[in-house]
Amino acid sequence: MPDILHFDVDEALDQMLNVFWQQGFKATTTKQLAKSAGLSEGSLFNTFGNKRELYIQTLQRYREHSQFLFALIEKDASPIHGFKAYWNAIAVRATDKTRVNGCMITNATIEQLQDGKIAEFIETVHIDNEKFFKKQLDRAVKIGELKQRTDTKALAQFLQHSVQGIRVLSRINPSKQKMFNIVNTVMSVLAQHLTNPSL
Repeated sequence: MPDILHFDVDEALDQMLNVFWQQGFKATTTKQLAKSAGLSEGSLFNTFGNKRELYIQTLQRYREHSQFLFALIEKDASPIHGFKAYWNAIAVRATDKTRVNGCMITNATIEQLQDGKIAEFIETVHIDNEKFFKKQLDRAVKIGELKQRTDTKALAQFLQHSVQGIRVLSRINPSKQKMFNIVNTVMSVLAQHLTNPSL
């Protein structure tokens, strides 16, 4: 008969996510992870696999927690208005002094892990984000908010690299003025492709 779980898997993942988020992959031990979730190391391994597999699961969970940011664009009838809301939210989060750990995905990127599976997961996240931006930019072209000749692929690459740059800077607690200056510059690049400058 299989073992019955006597703990909330999602809650345990959230607790271990916080440990990885604070310390990174290399500095975190399985003993620390088990303790944070109130588990034995045996239960940890039986439920989540090894440390690498667990790290990827927590990265995926962090990614899921962050989907509301993309929803600001996707659910807005006007992609451009959605992009404005998205970048404003990015700036606010980047200057939030309670978010001292920065972005977990960005932290994982900076850590430059040699583990192939972790690196592959991180690369996939960045590629998917870029594809999402392009899809929304293409939507803006289709409904006439952006000019027909807009290079949405290049613009999506620019947006993805810009957001990662902001998240790296957030680790050193930049001023709100500096952060919003960067965001305003990003929006000014988008504005160059607008069919209607008043948007």
